[in-house]
Amino acid sequence: MNPVTHLSSLRSHLARYTNTIFAIDLRTLALFRVAFASVILVNLMLWLGDIKAFYTDFGVLPRTSLIATDSVWRLSFHLANGQLWFAVGLHFSAIIAAIAVLIGFRTRLFLLILFLLIVSAANRNPLVLIGGDGLMMCLLFWSLFLPLHARFSVDATLSTVAPPENNHYVSWASAAIILQVLSVYFFSAILKHDAAWWPDGSAVYYTMELERYATPLGRLLLNAPWVMQALSYFVYFLEWIGPVLVLLPWANRQTRFVVMICLMLMHVGFILCMEIGHFPFVSLCSLTLLLGGWFWDRISKKRSSTFTPVIYYDEECSFCRKTCLLLKTFLILPNAKILPAQKTPRARALMDAHFSWVVIDHEDVAHIKFAAGVALLRYSMLFSWLYSVSRWNIWQNAGQRMYDFVAVNRGRFARLSAPLLRERNIDFTIGTLSQTLCGVLLVATLAWNVSTVGGLPKGVIDALTPVFRVVRLDQFWNMFAPAPSKADGWYVFPGELEDGSEVNVLRPEAALDWNKPEYISQTHENVRWHTLRWRLWENTYSIYRIDYARYLCRNWNIDASDGKHLLEFEMVWVMEVTPPRGKSAKAERTTGWRHQCVPEETANKLREKFRDLPDPLE
Repeated sequence: MNPVTHLSSLRSHLARYTNTIFAIDLRTLALFRVAFASVILVNLMLWLGDIKAFYTDFGVLPRTSLIATDSVWRLSFHLANGQLWFAVGLHFSAIIAAIAVLIGFRTRLFLLILFLLIVSAANRNPLVLIGGDGLMMCLLFWSLFLPLHARFSVDATLSTVAPPENNHYVSWASAAIILQVLSVYFFSAILKHDAAWWPDGSAVYYTMELERYATPLGRLLLNAPWVMQALSYFVYFLEWIGPVLVLLPWANRQTRFVVMICLMLMHVGFILCMEIGHFPFVSLCSLTLLLGGWFWDRISKKRSSTFTPVIYYDEECSFCRKTCLLLKTFLILPNAKILPAQKTPRARALMDAHFSWVVIDHEDVAHIKFAAGVALLRYSMLFSWLYSVSRWNIWQNAGQRMYDFVAVNRGRFARLSAPLLRERNIDFTIGTLSQTLCGVLLVATLAWNVSTVGGLPKGVIDALTPVFRVVRLDQFWNMFAPAPSKADGWYVFPGELEDGSEVNVLRPEAALDWNKPEYISQTHENVRWHTLRWRLWENTYSIYRIDYARYLCRNWNIDASDGKHLLEFEMVWVMEVTPPRGKSAKAERTTGWRHQCVPEETANKLREKFRDLPDPLE
């Protein structure tokens, strides 16, 4: 074979390989969009109660401290204003953007807004970042270059330009996001080089002994040593072998599906056994990208083409037509037909008689008003399980009233929804420049990850850091690597009030207690607060202890009554080092920080004042 022929053959093989391994079905991209946006939305809702503490100048990290200590490459809109109203406005903007991405409404615009706001919040307070945040930002970045809106979206439904007919999609962006997903496991496996993973298999034991993370169910595993050893091997070898199997040129779709399921089961185990925030949920979303088009084709084939409803709407009502189109999209009714009632005598007669849309099922039975919507559930690929439930009598009266209200006010609804449900020319392609940028950043990301495991000089990371920190592609997949930490324990912050009483600063409603909690993982508000307090124990973050201490003083004293103001307190970590199995751990108290809420001279005067007051009980 001459060199030209050989080169041509090599290119052909490479094209077939990339076209198979890095292709993502458009329906799979839609599933990923819905799942990912849902997880982000729930995460944002859970964040609501902590906005004041985490993202304002009143909170644990005022802007002045962050600017003085953090990287100049971490840009944040949140730094523009330190007041609560501003942080709340940004947060609710992110919630609106997440909802828009979820339903596929102006997807690219709101995906960009969501990415910028999530990155902004992450950069505003690095003390509360957890593993799921890093992966979430990476996935959001690559999603900007993918047609997530090409299926099952408002954009695709109301576009004046038809979405791509072919579900098979491959590009630099599809390759980048798949390799991003696999990198989490592969590079994590390389970093797990401690004997606790192999050959000892004690990693899960040490993980479950981290009581600050382990759930009650996780703690039960300590009673089954052989199960923990088997799970250690399962996680270790799955992270090594899984990504390799997905990328093998001869790996078939069954192999890829099995790898996806095994990795998903691993994350389900994390959810059941550990309190580690939203990382496993984000990971479950990312793994859906490995789902091949064959899965969707098989589901479609199971639903006979004769099993087809026909939906009739009022031709003079554009709002009615758009509503029918959206129902077809979001109920996933690929075989449903949508026709104007005026062109079918039977449908028109029913519409005029009942002032209603009409659904005629595959048995030629006509349904009107609320019952028509119930009939459509029967054909839904996603919500057919609701069909029987929705037919119960308890729903009928309320359903009919709701339908009549919408029907009577459809003109008003049409005017209100017209700006949002405007039919537009939607572009489902990604430009050459964007794809080229994706390719360059993909190579750079792989180089970054290889550098984190020592495969390339550290100078690669140093060179890429400015760009990667701006777009938040900086990543380090060292989960429980090289081995699970053996540093465990809990924290107690004893404080003194003006009247001399001793209090539990973190839990004012509870008495000061130095004893070990039964389940440490359930003693903190949420995983972000827990992460914050444990980070402050580390020397790397010790400079932020004073900011946190000042926050605790402000938060306590702002509503305190006379005599109950906090004068001083200590941050005490009760540390335990996890011993080998069969041995007992020893707890040791260590004070990380002592803080005066008021100057010592003022505190002494207050002590004297309240000491001299008569006891009201005497």
